[in-house]
Amino acid sequence: MKIQFLGIKNQVEKSGCSSCGSRQVSKHTFQREARMVLPSGQVKTFYVGEVYNVMEQDGEFLLKQMYGLDGQNVKMFKAG
Repeated sequence: MKIQFLGIKNQVEKSGCSSCGSRQVSKHTFQREARMVLPSGQVKTFYVGEVYNVMEQDGEFLLKQMYGLDGQNVKMFKAG
């Protein structure tokens, strides 16, 4: 199975005042690599944009991986 790592976007901070109308600013960082232990026992480092061939069981596991950003769930991988 082919999968592609999409990266992880993290919200760092918000600044501003909602009561006085001051401008709110959010800063984000983008994680371009992730190291994971797969169900097959293999340890693998994934880089953004790269397509990887993985076993079917590992691919299904990776496609279910999500993280939260601004109250929404975002997928970390997509089928390649």
